Amino acid sequence: MFEKRKDLTKFLAVAETGAILSAADKLGITQPALSRVVARLERQFGGRLFDRMSTGVRLTPLGAVVADLARHILYEIEVAEEKINATLSGRTGSLRVTAGPMWMGAVLPDVIARFHETCPGVEVKLKTTPLSEGIRLLANGDSDLHCGGINGNEPLPQFLRSERFLDMTWGVVAHKSHPLQSGIPSEEALADFPWIDFDAPLRADAANGRPSLTRVLDQLYDRTGRRVKTVTRAGSGGLSLMRVGPYLSWLSLTFLDRIPGHPLKPLPVAFGSFRYRAGMISRRSADDLSPFGIFRDIVRETVSSKED
Repeated sequence: MFEKRKDLTKFLAVAETGAILSAADKLGITQPALSRVVARLERQFGGRLFDRMSTGVRLTPLGAVVADLARHILYEIEVAEEKINATLSGRTGSLRVTAGPMWMGAVLPDVIARFHETCPGVEVKLKTTPLSEGIRLLANGDSDLHCGGINGNEPLPQFLRSERFLDMTWGVVAHKSHPLQSGIPSEEALADFPWIDFDAPLRADAANGRPSLTRVLDQLYDRTGRRVKTVTRAGSGGLSLMRVGPYLSWLSLTFLDRIPGHPLKPLPVAFGSFRYRAGMISRRSADDLSPFGIFRDIVRETVSSKED
């Protein structure tokens, strides 16, 4: 059923665009040619893969299963080809890693440095993402490992696995020279300063068990009746902004001392305190790759001293 790789690629293009015409344009083929591919696959799998709607198409339950398996199969083919090409060219492969903003800014730089001391020939590709996007990239075969918050209840495909090994504490944070660092600020005072949202524009969701900054600021309004006037949505680039302005944010206290120069400190307030588990999600097929195992071990060792 899964013999033709090109057909699977074309099928996934339709699934991702939700329209045969758009997928055909993306693939550089005609709509009738792509429709014939879909019809051929539906005959092979013994059922409809798409429901046809006025606005396009959507996967049927059978189509969703086929799409999940097709992504996995195409990824495994890609891994096999990478191993062969690496052997022929003398390289030792690559790793694709995603992580939340604080992990990317405060943890992975040390991890990468240590990793390349052991595996200098392995290319590492990094991308900052929230958990939901990290899982999507893993499931699609576009990533090998995600580091960040994990609540253990995420619905994962069988070819992915999660490891939770770090308790993280979040709280309200500011630059060490921020005016509110001089005493114990009231909750009302927190609304007087601009805030930085590190989850945006990547937009974290409730899947990792951690509320978003939006929810935290809604709680602040419920308790004080005051709205924060300015929120800058900056992603991991917000670390630079917090060095130069009177910004507040809601970040992992566990990793603050890993930021170069130690510019940030938690404010002495109980508001915003939150604890959850973090770790890694990875593809089971990567377990046999020696560089992957080394990288994963270094991540564990780098953060193990931070568990509180």
